Amino acid sequence: MATLVIATQGTLGDHLPYFALGRLLQTRGHQVRMAVNPAMLTLAAESGLTAVPCGILMGETEARRGATDWDELQYSIAEQIPQWQAFCRREIPLAFAQLCEICADADVLICAYQRHTLAALTAARTGIAWLTTSLMPALHCAPPSPERAALGEALTHTLAEIITELGVTPNWEQPAQRRQAILAASPHFSQVSAVHAFYTQTGFWFYDDLHQKTQDHADLYAFLQRYPEPLVLSFSSLPLQHPAEVLALHVRAAAQLGRGLIVQRGWANFHADLLPDDCDNNAVFFSDFLPHPWLFSRAAAVIHHGGIGTIANAIRQSCPMLVEPYGNDQFFNARQVVAHGIGAAAHPHKITVNGLIRLLEQKVLTPHCRAQVQDLAVKINAENGLQMACERIESWFC
Repeated sequence: MATLVIATQGTLGDHLPYFALGRLLQTRGHQVRMAVNPAMLTLAAESGLTAVPCGILMGETEARRGATDWDELQYSIAEQIPQWQAFCRREIPLAFAQLCEICADADVLICAYQRHTLAALTAARTGIAWLTTSLMPALHCAPPSPERAALGEALTHTLAEIITELGVTPNWEQPAQRRQAILAASPHFSQVSAVHAFYTQTGFWFYDDLHQKTQDHADLYAFLQRYPEPLVLSFSSLPLQHPAEVLALHVRAAAQLGRGLIVQRGWANFHADLLPDDCDNNAVFFSDFLPHPWLFSRAAAVIHHGGIGTIANAIRQSCPMLVEPYGNDQFFNARQVVAHGIGAAAHPHKITVNGLIRLLEQKVLTPHCRAQVQDLAVKINAENGLQMACERIESWFC
């Protein structure tokens, strides 16, 4: 059995699948350490995992403070390049020192794609074997946009400068002269491009028993009795600049459709005080995190930002969806949802109440859309992404 370090970065959706991977590897007899965003330490401990901080803190407060940075529809990537460069200069030396310490007596480093440069540096310093994994098919199934390519080029130059300052030559061999990597996504959703053919697509990594905090279920069941098959509004860890406006739009649309609306608070911090005066408060239910498999199996549709984890769970439960993407991989994910006929997409800053109603009625809340997502769910549910990932990791290293 091996001592494994799993290093990831980002928000909640970037960590939960890796916590599920870590838990399964533990049950298979391995020792696992998580190197995580410091904001995720408590959740890691609640998941039964040993975790240490790696990199700069990014929690709800920090994300909401910089909410404009998450909205590529209003602020171009080009404008944000200096911020990304400054972040890398602060974050990488800190995370490198921490990760080297964490990996000192470990056998294998499993890193998220965002950490692959850091992993190559750590391998050079410590001699540890390492492997890249990724949760985001957008990075491996389609060419980057011109703006994304420009960002990548700029950050490559910045990384080269940081590496020179650190005085370490990255060890890019992973694992042991066999170029292998893992993509935690289903080939039935999107397939890797020829350039990334060395990625093994395992299927999505689901985390049914993680992050199970819920509120009093009695109130929720009473709401579901009044409003069976509600709409769900869930933007997960996406902060919003104007959450009250976003909430009002969806509350009014749901009311005109005669649907109840379950709103997950998320990092947008949706709450009852933001409701417009003209709405029926009884038709809206606010919740903290509810397990997505449980919630989506009871929903008529889910309205969300296009996070790949939310999409995977919606498909798995045969739940149609409306995607309102703001940035990053969300645009690619939205296009795939439309291409598969399992939902629709809308521009979050241009959609109106009437437009939202039309999209839901004509594209999402239809027998055809439900049938399409049911067909895809059969394929997704036949996969066991976590088990396949563990088997690959063990075959390469253990």
